Amino acid sequence: MGLLIVYATGLLIGVALVALSYFSKELDNKKRSIFVAVIGVLAIIGGLVIGGFEGMPISTIGIGIFTVSILLLIAGNKSMVRKVVFALVVFAPLAVFIYAGLDEFYGSNFIVVAKNENMDSYLKQYYEELQVKTDMQGFKRFEPNNEEKLIVLSLGKEKQGNNIEVAGVEKQGDRTLINVKTFYNQSTEKNPTIIIFLDKLGENVVVKDADGTVYEEVK
Repeated sequence: MGLLIVYATGLLIGVALVALSYFSKELDNKKRSIFVAVIGVLAIIGGLVIGGFEGMPISTIGIGIFTVSILLLIAGNKSMVRKVVFALVVFAPLAVFIYAGLDEFYGSNFIVVAKNENMDSYLKQYYEELQVKTDMQGFKRFEPNNEEKLIVLSLGKEKQGNNIEVAGVEKQGDRTLINVKTFYNQSTEKNPTIIIFLDKLGENVVVKDADGTVYEEVK
């Protein structure tokens, strides 16, 4: 999503450059296309020279600008086609920005963390504790730093043999709703557990099973 937003920004910059080119009466459609294409190529090369994650956004913007130049060249002198093309080039980025805004407000990305020897020590210690204290049911949050936000959910010994899947994560204001699905699959865990890494976590967290069970937070 991040690069898509940057690309959309490049499209809008390309449209702005086309609009500015109309102040020069000496430029025809072909020359305008070349003018915008040159700026796009320079941006792409600049990003490649900088390299790494710092240069990638610059190159992506350049690709967006270059895209506008190609569309301008394809449209040619056909006034109606040009209007349609530019309308699409303007509305497409706006749609991306709106979607990104909604995703920022309502959505949350997650990754299920593998339970293996590569786990951080504090997670490994808590996981091993859960496998001994099999009566522990509920979720516990971990926020070791501002970037890492984790939820560890355990089902308790009553649901031995079950597995857990994340059905979805929703952000509702300051509340994060984590929907899970549990099902029997002969799991060997004494206390079925799942570790979920999230990019965002609200102050209030609700973990709800598809069967209607709402898990309490473990302090």
